[in-house]
Order: sequence, then structure tokens, then C-alpha cells
Amino acid sequence: MLRLFSFLLILIGGAALAYGGYQYMQDQGTAVQSAPPPSGSVGFDLAMDSEEPPVARSSPSSQPTRSITIQPGFDDMVGVASAQTDDFLASLRTVPVAHETPKSAQFGRAFTVTLSLDATGDTDALESLPGTGNIVEGEARISDTVQALVSGEAFDVEAITPATQRVSPLTENVWRWKVTPMAVGNQELVIEMFALMDNEALPLRTFRDSVEVEVSRIGQAIALAQSISPITVVAGGIGSLLAGLFGFVGFFRRR
Repeated sequence: MLRLFSFLLILIGGAALAYGGYQYMQDQGTAVQSAPPPSGSVGFDLAMDSEEPPVARSSPSSQPTRSITIQPGFDDMVGVASAQTDDFLASLRTVPVAHETPKSAQFGRAFTVTLSLDATGDTDALESLPGTGNIVEGEARISDTVQALVSGEAFDVEAITPATQRVSPLTENVWRWKVTPMAVGNQELVIEMFALMDNEALPLRTFRDSVEVEVSRIGQAIALAQSISPITVVAGGIGSLLAGLFGFVGFFRRR
């Protein structure tokens, strides 16, 4: 019995070491990616191939105030841009849209969000939706190319279909996302649609849905494991591994 218990401690310790080490490496990788790049300037302007001594940069407060001169024709440029925007807005057409989110969600278990747009002349955009969750219908003014995005602070979102699509006159345009809840409770999920104007996104329509995220016993265990520091997990794994090894050594000594 003691030998079996020691063996279990060794297994648990090894698993904890592996999990803690993996989480620690993930955290370190995230920290390195998010760290700002080192600045290449130390406060001096160094001229290449120049024998002149470096000149210290003056502080912003000591710099003289510069006047801004508006070039002739600036108002005309603004007027042209405004006219182009008005023409673009006038070219937008109104079509039915619909999207579907789940009636409920489980912590850590992915679900699918579907958005549909119908520019074929039909009165609704329901044909491409699964029809098993909460469906919201509406209308949106669209351009020839539409971009759709899903976001939410409590969700990990992965696009399944292309985010930017050319609107089809033959069939419905459909967007799908794989969404994984990372927190429990009533969470907000945002679906946004954009028109592309000169490669810039112009907001068309925004939907805000509430998703009730529940947690199972397994989910609770996952959440608890994620909340524990990797260093603590590694320390516990080392302790369990050593306890198991000491148990084995003591068993063989008694024999």
C-alpha cells in the first residue's frame, strides 16, 4: 500500500512539474512579447560620418512656439474628402442581417457565433443560421465589401471564416467564429460590421449580446488551476515528487 501511494505521489509530482513549467514558459513568452522595444536614443542626435560633437536635445518646454500655416487649398481638400464620403454613404444599400449566439455557455468550452447577411433580395437572413440558439434579426447599410468582427473581454475569439468578404448577389454571406468563454457570469459579446472605404473601416452596425457563462466541476478545477501561480505548482510538484521518492526508499530499506 505504501509503495502504491508513493508511486501516485511521484506521478502527481511529475504532472505538476510539467504543468507548472509549461505555464511558466507561457507566462515568460507573453511577457517578452508585450515588453516595449528598447529605445535607440539616449537623448543625443548623432550624425553619421560627422566629426561634429553630439548635440543634446532640448526639452519640449524650452522649444520656441511654432505657428502653423494652413496651405492654400486646404479647405478645398477638406471639401473634396467630405464630398467623397457623402458619395460613399449614398452608395450604401440596406439589407437584412441576422446573427446567432448560444442560449448558454460553459466555461472553457468553445461555441460558435454566426453572422449572416443577405443581399440577394430576400426579406431575411436566417437561412444560413443553425437555428439552435438565440437569434437576433435586423438591418444594416452595407458597401460592396463588408468586414465583421467579434470581441469580448471575457472571451477568446478565433475567426473560422474570412473577416472581410465581398458581398455576394447570389447567396448569403456568412461569418463564423469559434468563441471560448474565459470567465463565468453574464458576459458581453460584441459583433461589429464595417464598410471598407479606401482601405479604412467605416462602422455600419454593432450588436451587443449578453451570454450567461456557467461552470461545471471540471471547469471549476480548470479555473482553480489557472489561478494558481506556476511557481506554486512547481514547488508543490517538487514536494510531491520528493515525498514519493522518500516513500520508495523507506519501503526498500525496511525490506
